[in-house]
Amino acid sequence: MGTPRDLKVQMAAETRARERAQAVAKLQTARADKAEAALTQALAERDAWRERALAGTSPADTSDPAEEAGTET
Repeated sequence: MGTPRDLKVQMAAETRARERAQAVAKLQTARADKAEAALTQALAERDAWRERALAGTSPADTSDPAEEAGTET
């Protein structure tokens, strides 16, 4: 059986390993949350583009119809 000092060193190492594992898990959770938010945003943007395409407009279609006809107002 080990000495009390050996036991103390082993317990400290286990504590550090547990804290390290918790930090890694927290980081992975944060990354997953960011990825999920980015995916949600990308899907919303895709859906908006799809709606505009089905409606026959584009985001660049903000010009004045008078300019397209060659007449200035």
